[in-house]
Amino acid sequence: MFRFILFTLISFSFATSQNNAFSLGDLDSSISKVMQLIVNGKYKEAKQESKSITEKNQGIACILEGMVLIGQYDDLGDTTAILTATKLLNKCKSDGYWEALRIFQLGYTQSEQGHSLKGAINTKSAAKIFEKSNDRDSKAFYAIYAYYMNNALSWLPFVNDNSNTYLQALTQGAKNSKWFWPLFTTSLIWMHYDREEYDKGLQLANSALKRVPNHPVFLQIKADMLYRMKQYKQAAQIYEASASDYLTRTGKSLRYWCAVANLIRIYHDAKNEQQKIKWQKELNAPEFNAIKDWMPASLMTDLKERKLYN
Repeated sequence: MFRFILFTLISFSFATSQNNAFSLGDLDSSISKVMQLIVNGKYKEAKQESKSITEKNQGIACILEGMVLIGQYDDLGDTTAILTATKLLNKCKSDGYWEALRIFQLGYTQSEQGHSLKGAINTKSAAKIFEKSNDRDSKAFYAIYAYYMNNALSWLPFVNDNSNTYLQALTQGAKNSKWFWPLFTTSLIWMHYDREEYDKGLQLANSALKRVPNHPVFLQIKADMLYRMKQYKQAAQIYEASASDYLTRTGKSLRYWCAVANLIRIYHDAKNEQQKIKWQKELNAPEFNAIKDWMPASLMTDLKERKLYN
């Protein structure tokens, strides 16, 4: 679920601004403000700012509001927000590459709710639009789709392996994109994760944290990389702090439970039985039963296969 955990966690970057297919001239400063508010976790203010654009461009305002809602889901574990985002993105329309972005995000929200086929169809439709552009951001968006399609078909003898080309496009997006660098960075991290290149994933997570210090989502991603590198003490410290932070900010939300589940397997692998049992008991809470269907499938499967959760 959190493979593209920042799919719309978009911010204003201090990198050199470049004209691109998403630029809207006089609306750019307003869009940048919305993006910055999202990455700073100020969702109420971001929603208000996006609505203020309605008179100038109703379609863009609608898409931006959808981004805010997905940001709430990604960070705060607000499942109601992603349901609302799906309805909103289904009805609003734009044109050009913003319309492609709307469809791309709609595919994400549908996939998160288990509607894999609908999500795949929309993602493919958006990717076809992005493929037509040589713009850096469009190429990076296309690379997200193309990388996974390339891997899915890699077993066929007549399919060329272009994964490095797509990784490079995302690397450029992660470094230089004005608005979308968090999305590209997160996607790139998980690609390296799948390739077991955890050191590269960690490097990217640390780079992101230099741009947005102490960002709660990037901190959890960093802990995931450290765990895979068997740096259990550091990974546990981050997830312990994350669980405490989310408990204070949101109560026992989805992100809190992700921290709990990860702490169970970290302490199990670190052979700290006392701490493992402590966090396992948390999963007996009624609050977890109410939200467990939203948990990342790979995480829960791992716990069940290792008999860390029944």
